[in-house]
Amino acid sequence: MKKVFVACMILSAVVAAQQPAAAQYVKPVPPDPDDIARYNLASTEARRSFFAAAMSNLTPEQLQTFWAVYADYEKEKDAIAIARTDLAKKYFDAHISEAGPGESELTQIVNEACELQKSNTDLRLKYFRIYKQKLNARAAARFALIDDYETTAIRMNLFSKLPLPANAAGG
Repeated sequence: MKKVFVACMILSAVVAAQQPAAAQYVKPVPPDPDDIARYNLASTEARRSFFAAAMSNLTPEQLQTFWAVYADYEKEKDAIAIARTDLAKKYFDAHISEAGPGESELTQIVNEACELQKSNTDLRLKYFRIYKQKLNARAAARFALIDDYETTAIRMNLFSKLPLPANAAGG
């Protein structure tokens, strides 16, 4: 029993030592527009490589069809991705402003984020149907699942870089 207690105490001390004693708030620096452009390009390239790997078992004819349709999908997807990073920058800029984001601004940002998520889902369903018709249901489902995975990963990456709204007094 003493060994377990001592082991827990040592583990707690190690974990506590890794935590900053008194983290000071450092106001975030706004992202550089070139960094945003590189982020969007990296997202597009990552998406393309996910699909290349996932669709590699299609026949050469099916691959040709897939990539021909993908070009249209990518244009629409990139527009949504750019809108999402623009919205994130809008939130970030409001966050670092002197007053911080107001309630109406936060409400607008959340509503826009939900609309973008809906647009992503609608786009996924649109291209699932196209791929199902031009290829088959299995390839279309693979497309839809990869798109969902990639979209979630990119959103989580973007969200991890955004500060949370501060709690207001009494809220």
